[in-house]
Amino acid sequence: MPTIAESLAQQLIEAGVKHIYGLPGGENVEALDALWRRGIEFILVANESSACFMAATEARLTGGIGVALTTLGPGATNACAGLAHAHLDRAPIALITAAADPVLLDRHTHQALDLQALFAPICKYSALLAPANAQARIQQALRLTRTGRPGPVHLSLPNSLASAPITEEIAGSPPVKPAPQIPPLSEVRALLADKRKPIIVAGLGLEPGRPYAQIRQFAESLGAPVVDTPKSKGALSADHPLFAGTIGLTSYDPAYELLDEADCIIALGFDVVELVKPWGYEMPLIWIANWGNHDPRLDCAIEMTGDIGEVLESLATPAATPAPDWGAARIRRFRQRLAARSSPEAAAGRISPQAFLASLRAHTPDDIILTTDVGSHKIFAALAWPALQPNRYFVSNGLSAMGFGLCSAIAAAKVTRQPVVCITGDAGLAMVMGEIGLLARLGLPVLVAVMNDSALDLIRSAQRRRGKAAVGTEFANPDYRHIAAAFGLAYHKVESQADCAAGIRAWLEQNTAMLLDVMLDPAGYPTSARSKSRNRLS
Repeated sequence: MPTIAESLAQQLIEAGVKHIYGLPGGENVEALDALWRRGIEFILVANESSACFMAATEARLTGGIGVALTTLGPGATNACAGLAHAHLDRAPIALITAAADPVLLDRHTHQALDLQALFAPICKYSALLAPANAQARIQQALRLTRTGRPGPVHLSLPNSLASAPITEEIAGSPPVKPAPQIPPLSEVRALLADKRKPIIVAGLGLEPGRPYAQIRQFAESLGAPVVDTPKSKGALSADHPLFAGTIGLTSYDPAYELLDEADCIIALGFDVVELVKPWGYEMPLIWIANWGNHDPRLDCAIEMTGDIGEVLESLATPAATPAPDWGAARIRRFRQRLAARSSPEAAAGRISPQAFLASLRAHTPDDIILTTDVGSHKIFAALAWPALQPNRYFVSNGLSAMGFGLCSAIAAAKVTRQPVVCITGDAGLAMVMGEIGLLARLGLPVLVAVMNDSALDLIRSAQRRRGKAAVGTEFANPDYRHIAAAFGLAYHKVESQADCAAGIRAWLEQNTAMLLDVMLDPAGYPTSARSKSRNRLS
């Protein structure tokens, strides 16, 4: 019989796992060796939560499962932020940790924690592996990552047991796929028949089914605007006449204006975990998702649980007659109003967020992968970045964890071997600066654009809007030129839009890692005190 470690490696191979991200300890020696002997690449990171962020991005890009590995005690606890991201951002990852030897627990408690109790609130499943149960528990854990609403699982393996032979026998019955719950399509058509202003909201639950063609066809046949959330940006291209914008960043996101006017909402893979503003719409809601409507349950007129693409295809051309001033005509007027909003001039030697993002879009290919960290830049980018293709924008939004942006970019570049842009704040970069070393070590073509404003600007802006002093939100940054040189990265400083364009072009030509030091004027962020009072739509 194989050992527990060998069984774990084999089941991961069968699940399509090619990489594991992590930071091992002495208690992982047997497991790490088994993984290496089976050809799974182990990628050493600088922090355990980084490993979970990377695993989550890999899972989304591949449509499979992401895997992270840590030691016990401090290694496992350090992974909590990354695991919580996977929980609230619905990422199918497996965290494998070491564990204290169960035989010694009654007299040896060094680094010993009840990991099942620790991870239970943020995992779909958490279990300790032993010879009599390991195969079944591994199988169950990997299956649960994508059963219903995706999410993380945790398996712990004491090094003392990793080399022990499996003693159980597994029947190996295939998992049973739940039958879709689809009410008669006539009910949907009847509900839509008298609706004049239907609107579609696309959420994070579109992967891995990727029903993007069906969404576009459905929107066009219905004449309905499409609103996305940050994790579904690009579900409908930003240059499509029916694309209406993004919600989920603030309570005053511009696209809420269209939702307020709608008389029916079709929610596709929608999850309110992404929304800062509580959901409070009372018009009829049609729920279409791969998992059930729960946590929290939204009031809906019709609930359809099953493959989103198949459901949309079965609806064919819905019987609806949109108002003549709705759809593309309404969005055209909406975009004109947004375009008329002014942006402040950047201070000397600084660049505005608007100029930076415009330069980035103008000088990168349509299919560029963009990751963002958390802060004012995340809110601005999620609202303003024109995503032209689906599944090319990555952000921690359910949890909104700082440190995600760089880690996500590393995994995206590792998986795709394509250029990736990371937009990160200076504070977020400081949290994971050790991961920069991976860019040079792995030869990844990542542009790390650090928004250099020496502040936690999102919090500082909240202080200023309330007339408070900027306490605990400003700091001094290192010289990023030296940081880049220390890690072996190219460096370019940006003080104007021309600098920005030159830096992006040089990065694409060199096809290597670069640190773009963006001397940012944060006054142009929608969350700044000046921008909020000037630009808010009435």
